[in-house]
Amino acid sequence: MSVQDQTPRNSEINEDELEDEQRVIDSIINTAPPPLSNARIHKVPGGMVREKEDYEKYYVPKVVSIGPYHFDNQKLKSIEKIKPIFAMRLLSNEKETLRSLYKKLGEPETVQELRNSYEAKSTDKFCDKAFTKMMLLDGCFILYYILFIFGRKPETCRALLKSHQIVFVHQDLFLLENQIPFKVLREVMKLLNIDCSKITTFIYGNILASGTCKTSWLGSVLCTRSNESRQDESKRGLMNTDPDHILHLLHRSLTYKDQVPSKVSSPINNYRCTFRNVNDLVDVGIHFKPSETKSLAHIEFCKGCWWFSAAKVILPPITVDDSTKPMLLNLIAYEMWSHEAYDAGVTSYVCLLDTLIDNPEDVKVLRKAGVLENSLGSDKEVAKLFNEIGTDLVPNNLAYMEAKNMIQSHYVSWSNTLYSQLKHEYVKSPWAFLALLGAVMALLLSAVQAYFSVWSPKSDCDDLCKFVKMNHHL
Repeated sequence: MSVQDQTPRNSEINEDELEDEQRVIDSIINTAPPPLSNARIHKVPGGMVREKEDYEKYYVPKVVSIGPYHFDNQKLKSIEKIKPIFAMRLLSNEKETLRSLYKKLGEPETVQELRNSYEAKSTDKFCDKAFTKMMLLDGCFILYYILFIFGRKPETCRALLKSHQIVFVHQDLFLLENQIPFKVLREVMKLLNIDCSKITTFIYGNILASGTCKTSWLGSVLCTRSNESRQDESKRGLMNTDPDHILHLLHRSLTYKDQVPSKVSSPINNYRCTFRNVNDLVDVGIHFKPSETKSLAHIEFCKGCWWFSAAKVILPPITVDDSTKPMLLNLIAYEMWSHEAYDAGVTSYVCLLDTLIDNPEDVKVLRKAGVLENSLGSDKEVAKLFNEIGTDLVPNNLAYMEAKNMIQSHYVSWSNTLYSQLKHEYVKSPWAFLALLGAVMALLLSAVQAYFSVWSPKSDCDDLCKFVKMNHHL
């Protein structure tokens, strides 16, 4: 049967249908792509939320709404009633100061700039007065919390905020969808002559890392240094512009590369990393050590000075508690939108920990090394946390490339492979180790005996034996 016979009779091409399809294709090709959004405060990308429960648990505020995205959430109305009280307390009940602040934030250019910080149409339901009021109250609430509740006297607000609410406010301020433009905070601080170092202390207290580090570098992020220091920082490429919002400032402080000690870069080979986890590296003689900075960009590999000295992987220390997962997820969500976070520092860091941590034993090694502080519970829960967050994440391939290549080179070297095999077969088995030790001692004793049999020095006893032998017939 020919091909023509197999073709149905009603399969003839309809010219009108062809023209319609061609017209649709041409219209799509000729249509200009939509303009890029100028928004700086985005909603969580849909691809990050697997289930509605995940969204509610990790991305929706628990007690306080900041900005327009969750303003209508009825569960958050109790704190909404407290915001005017906090605002007046922050402004020392000065009505003129309140009017000046409202007038400044209510200027048409300022209102439009603040609206443009959010996704399109997300602020359309608010008139200019309502939107300005929301920005003013939210800005004053954040600063009052930082200055008085977090910083100095939480007991002054016990009548207004309960203990559990204070904890949840702390977490809510670092959610991606719960932000206001930093310009609002800057205007309030300028009007009240508030030092930016207060926010520096607040951010420093929420950094994931638990190591020791001076706060001066974070002050430079907020431009609180002297002009001379600021010029020095700008020479090293530090941005002196305001962050977009509080979460952006936290991200900038976590991934600040000027914290990383400078060193001469070695040639980078494109190794394929085959090591699986922390214990895989421990087996080849690699140990872990916490870095002296809080930057997630500081991951380093140090070779031992001698063949028998241990190599070290230096990692930024991290404290894992109940707030770690929502904070990491929101920082990762921020990186998906941000042009500044093109290197995906937090995402790459989480992917690295996901690689290193497979089971509770890996967590135990990092915990004993001082790299990880477990305030969450069992080591199994920590391992599960990083494995869940790391699922479906794609890191920046260039992140930590030099360190990973050096680790891989050490991992596959023949001497370390031999060391790993001996450790697995003998060191981890007590009886096999004792048998090996006994065999080595027997071999050494045999060698000593052979040596003295051949190379032993001549003595008086030897002359006596020779004399007896020669005169044994007497």
